[in-house]
Amino acid sequence: MPVANGNLENLKSIDVSGKITDENGTPMPGASVKVKGQSAVTVADYNGNFTLRNVDENAILVISYIGYADKEVLAKTQLGSIKLTPSAGNLTDVVVTGYTNYTKSQSAAASSLVSADKINDVPGLTLDQILQGRVPGMSVISTSGQPGQSASVVIRGIGSVNGSSTPLFVLDGVPIEAGYFQTINPEDIESATILKDASAKALYGSRGSNGVIVLTSKKGKSGRLAVDYSSQYGFSNLSRPNFEMMNAEQRLQFEEEIGVSFGRNLGPGWTYSPKNPTYAAGTNATRARADFIIDSLKQINTDWRDIFFQRGKFQEHQVSISGGNEKLRFYNSLNYYSQEGVAKRTGLDRYSLRSNLDFNDGKFSGSTNLSVGYSQSSFTEGEGSTSAGTAMSAVYYALPYESPYAYDGTLVHPGNRSQYFILDQREGSQALERLLNSSDKTDQLKSIISTSFAYQILPELKVTTRAGIDYRQSTDQQFVNPDSYYGSRSVANTLGGKGRLTDASRRNFNIISTTGLTYAKKFNDVHDFEASSYYEYVYNNYNSFGFSAYGIDGRLPETPAGATNGSATYLPSTTGSKTKSALASFMGVARYTYNNKYTVTGSYRYDGSTRVAPENKWHGFYSFGASWDAKKEDFLQKSDLISDLKIRGSYGITASPFGGDFIYLPTYTVGTSYGGVAAIRPSTAGNAGFDWEYVKESNVGFDLAMFKNRLRITADYYYKLTTNMFIDQPPSATSGFSLLSLSSGKMRNKGIEFEVSGDVIKTQDFMWSIGVNAGYNKNKILHVTDITDSYPDGDTRILQVGLPYGTYYAPDWAGVNPQTGDAQYYNLDGSITTTYNVNTQSTTNSGSLYPTFTGGFNTSLSYKGITASALFSFVSNVMRWNNEDFYNENQRYATSNQTVRMLENRWQQPGDTGNDAILQRFDVPRNFTSKDIQDASFLRLRNVNIGYSLPKSLLEKTKIIKGVKIFVQGQNLFTWTKWRGLDPENNAVYGRFQYPNTRTYTAGLNVNF
Repeated sequence: MPVANGNLENLKSIDVSGKITDENGTPMPGASVKVKGQSAVTVADYNGNFTLRNVDENAILVISYIGYADKEVLAKTQLGSIKLTPSAGNLTDVVVTGYTNYTKSQSAAASSLVSADKINDVPGLTLDQILQGRVPGMSVISTSGQPGQSASVVIRGIGSVNGSSTPLFVLDGVPIEAGYFQTINPEDIESATILKDASAKALYGSRGSNGVIVLTSKKGKSGRLAVDYSSQYGFSNLSRPNFEMMNAEQRLQFEEEIGVSFGRNLGPGWTYSPKNPTYAAGTNATRARADFIIDSLKQINTDWRDIFFQRGKFQEHQVSISGGNEKLRFYNSLNYYSQEGVAKRTGLDRYSLRSNLDFNDGKFSGSTNLSVGYSQSSFTEGEGSTSAGTAMSAVYYALPYESPYAYDGTLVHPGNRSQYFILDQREGSQALERLLNSSDKTDQLKSIISTSFAYQILPELKVTTRAGIDYRQSTDQQFVNPDSYYGSRSVANTLGGKGRLTDASRRNFNIISTTGLTYAKKFNDVHDFEASSYYEYVYNNYNSFGFSAYGIDGRLPETPAGATNGSATYLPSTTGSKTKSALASFMGVARYTYNNKYTVTGSYRYDGSTRVAPENKWHGFYSFGASWDAKKEDFLQKSDLISDLKIRGSYGITASPFGGDFIYLPTYTVGTSYGGVAAIRPSTAGNAGFDWEYVKESNVGFDLAMFKNRLRITADYYYKLTTNMFIDQPPSATSGFSLLSLSSGKMRNKGIEFEVSGDVIKTQDFMWSIGVNAGYNKNKILHVTDITDSYPDGDTRILQVGLPYGTYYAPDWAGVNPQTGDAQYYNLDGSITTTYNVNTQSTTNSGSLYPTFTGGFNTSLSYKGITASALFSFVSNVMRWNNEDFYNENQRYATSNQTVRMLENRWQQPGDTGNDAILQRFDVPRNFTSKDIQDASFLRLRNVNIGYSLPKSLLEKTKIIKGVKIFVQGQNLFTWTKWRGLDPENNAVYGRFQYPNTRTYTAGLNVNF
């Protein structure tokens, strides 16, 4: 390493110029150059050139670029071309936490980085869904196939029972709402850093226990103006068209068999059956008519998936303009996105704008980031509901011999069926009529604005301040056409029988302000010290108001102007709420690195929240960590086998966010009376001792690179202990309350996670890489309350000490008695009985709702201008209650359509076993047992992308176009699972007619000018 010598008083200042390139000689715009030991940075321009002014002669310059090893050179007037090489193990990559920017070799944090090439261009997914299968230890499960619907994201296991387990999302320094990503354009995101251990999460104190996802938007690069245009077109189908409902011929046969065996008339299959005694007793004419009816019904064979699902179209267009110089950089983009859902009447249209500006003028630097997005979403009817007459359930319930339209094109529904000869229940047509005569829409306007400034007071001392706002305005509207059958019924949903209009507005904004001071200095070239202190204030405000109006004039749809006012028959109703909260924090963070090898870090944050009971309002959260860059030791420096090795560990305390504001306060409900006089009554008891939900976490791990960085391995072991866990305990019925909010629970998560990636082949023209990541988590409830070790968690699960959270609680299914066809159940002593008792037979043998093993694996190839990549994601050891089978394989609901198993696999005669007796005898009641809790594990081919970049030699002739890439890709192409429903990917407690995920095919074009 060059060392500056001589008398400092005799040194003169010079201007240093040079050009920075990568290992192939390609210019590296955006590479940073600074004097060693100082904070001021100069950035290379578009051609990789830079000039650093007023530098002491013989000073040492540090040149760096993310993903490349730092290079130190001795200052001189002309440095010429300086070549950087890729960093082994990427330990020089910066770990962005939102407060610190340490290199990986200086950080003790367990973190994962997902770069722009993994985030951009993925069709039909929100930003959180794109991360599925990319990060070890992070479970990303789609909650619905509805376009724009967010995913359920959990890092290192469920952290709370009644609080929140959702990680904190931070975009350009601003905490943003989870679950509202419809208006955020993933193509504007440069990177996502996932913070998983206490060393990094404790920086966020009471908001950090569930992990933090730090999103960084794209910035401009120094050099000439760059204009990029990208577009995609495609279509979507059902991702897994698994469907086991009877067709018309099977249904008619089923009705006939039930009529013969039990004398029960389920429909025309028995009414007009030759085996029906009334058939033989009839005349030739009546028998001929019966035969004609049966033959006609067999020909209908309606597949209700064709009625309620469709091939959804998809398109996206984006144009961006970026550029700047070493003092000022900008990035602007405009995006249009449109996606039709596979369920009819669903879709998402998004319009988004982003404008980022960065400047660096010596000691003073700053940035402003602005994003504005507007989305329009439309939804189907009855998703997740078992009610008849809704689109999602009618796909299953509606009979296959029901034709929705008459010969004259009229939609035949329960309101006009008397005018036609109808032999079915019109469940499908009723749902279709409702779908065509109603709407359910949400418009969302969202803006995220952040600004930050820094001033270098001294070479070692910098002051920073930043502020931001996350603002959302959502407008929800449901409309029922008053001139429809659905709108003409005088029920609670449509008072007076003349339609309904529901309009609601939800406004939420979150403001943050952070100011800090950072001291950074390197002493004697071996002691590297950095310390920062901050004050932060976060304010949240939520307001909602809505109304439902009736007596709608059909000539004025979807507007309040069509509602009837001043009538008792059409009395409108209103809803609304308001709440606000604030969090103030004092914080300190420090790092010390000795000889670039040994690092210790520490942080302390003191939070005060209005959400917490006054006696517990303020609390401190801390972390400390250590890391060792072992590769820099003498015994490894010359090793060709080990390119990099870093060992790290951390411990800290954080807290979980509260499930709502002011839960500790007792609340009262109006709208009641006492003695004929208007009154109020208690609704929640409150808890004056309600406390933070604390999470203590330790982590040890290593990062290893071998064979000249061809093989890269990261592994971590963690232990998380949640104490003071929020418990909603059902109290005595005499208390008058449905639950008591306690801070009494204790839960443990522990596990391992790893990521392995390698370059199998790496030549100048051809490269093949593979990678795999996985996380295994073991959850256990350690304590519930001081008076009980367990209580029911919903109607199918139990919260019990010693078991994982989400454990199902049901009687064990013992199969079908081969002689009688009766359903059999296990008693707790292991004996088998045909008597069902959910209270005395329920066990915890059916597994848990939450997976223990998740991950993904990927591969990518490139040959000259051709690229190909594939991503698989998997979820293992997860069970889910299949509530659909309860309705689709149940004699109680047999007048609706049933699965093929009710025809082919029900017990029918003594001796039936195996596939002939999967289901009990038809007339035996269907009860909830372990049979209904099914394996929802899956392996999914998440994404395949094939692209071709036109040769630069061809494009140079245009003198305008810098690059062109053409690509095709598919999303959710194949799914392997034992789950019997349409889609295993859902985080709900049950499978119940949810909107399935879609299989999407797109073709796209990227052009760089």
